Amino acid sequence: MTAKSKFSRLSVVLGVVLLIMTMTVGIASGATTLEVWMMETGNPDGAKAFFNAVNTEFEAAHPGVKVNLSWIPWLGAQQKFLTSITGGIAPDVAELGTTWTPDYAYMGALEDVTERINALGYASEFVPALVESATLDGKLYGLPWYAGNRCMIYRKDWLEEEGIKEFPKTWNEFIEVTKKLTKDLDGDGKPDRFGFSVNGGSQHEFMPLIWMNGVEIAIQTDKGWKSNVDSPEAIEAIRLFADLYLKHKVSPEGSVTWSVLNSRKAFTTETLGIVIDLPLLVDRFQNDNPNLKGKIGVAPIPAVKQTASFTGGSNVVMFSQSKKKDLAWDYMRLLLEPKHQLAWADLVKFFPARTSILKDPSIANDPVLSVYADNLKYGRTYPAIHQWGQVENTKILITAMQEILLEKKTVEQSMTDLAKAMNLLFGYQE
Repeated sequence: MTAKSKFSRLSVVLGVVLLIMTMTVGIASGATTLEVWMMETGNPDGAKAFFNAVNTEFEAAHPGVKVNLSWIPWLGAQQKFLTSITGGIAPDVAELGTTWTPDYAYMGALEDVTERINALGYASEFVPALVESATLDGKLYGLPWYAGNRCMIYRKDWLEEEGIKEFPKTWNEFIEVTKKLTKDLDGDGKPDRFGFSVNGGSQHEFMPLIWMNGVEIAIQTDKGWKSNVDSPEAIEAIRLFADLYLKHKVSPEGSVTWSVLNSRKAFTTETLGIVIDLPLLVDRFQNDNPNLKGKIGVAPIPAVKQTASFTGGSNVVMFSQSKKKDLAWDYMRLLLEPKHQLAWADLVKFFPARTSILKDPSIANDPVLSVYADNLKYGRTYPAIHQWGQVENTKILITAMQEILLEKKTVEQSMTDLAKAMNLLFGYQE
């Protein structure tokens, strides 16, 4: 064999070895990299530190496994998820908002984790509203992770000035308090301080009144899901809310189109006495306006026939495309460990999905968090059906309320039209 032929043979052998090594590295990398997508938070540095610790713990328990964590902005997130699903490159694990979960489950993108959750030993501990949000046709497609509910945040000192010793417990009492807080301070004949804001651009404030009046937003029938917003009880509930603006004049004129961003600004600048919002806003209000320190109280939303509030949050899901489902499940379970549930709750000012952890002193002894945590038992979520995403995306709920507040339609007509629009999205026919 000539030197040239020996060299050629050696080159071929080396080439084959390098190819095998490359393939092996590629396979190992593909088999041991867990792709995780999490939604961006208002505390990015804290969130990164939290997941650095979680990932370090997970990788130590799973030698050879690497977690590749990506942060996903909420804006445009749905399109990113859809693109990854259709392209066959969905992550192994991801955070999904509660109202999104049924939609992705319906399209077959999520793994059924019912049996895995039932085997945990603490499945009965989950906040009921989160379980409902992760359920489609009796199966669980997400592991409840954290909950965010809403209560009344109010100016204690303003109530005290009016001789009101405690926050009202009924809706009628609430109306009277908001009327007392609404004042013309500069004497020009127009109110410049208001008791409440109807926030016509945000459904989470007004839709819960339907539950509070004893009925459902939509009901399941033998013909499918049917809107219930045109029921007498729902119409009465929406009228009660709209009257705060139309009849009682306790809400600013611009609040017809306001979102929570506007009402938060008004509360911070001391032109609004009461808002419905999340617990993290209490500290934010006081940080943004030091004059509010010690002047803020929190309370459950006053009852109509009962109390209720929208409970949102997030589930952790496993995509059906994942080829590392056992690893993915181990990662999901790790996030539900008490120490991580508490650390994340403290970071984002939401609540652990496991109700047993709500008894921790850091929550139970906190004057703000304890009120919100106790109120979780009244938490509700919108119908866990895949069409609900379309209801929100088309903004028909907000349009219906704004038409009432602008007096373009009566409450009855607006709710009748809304029911028809919802039924069209639901695919329901009489």
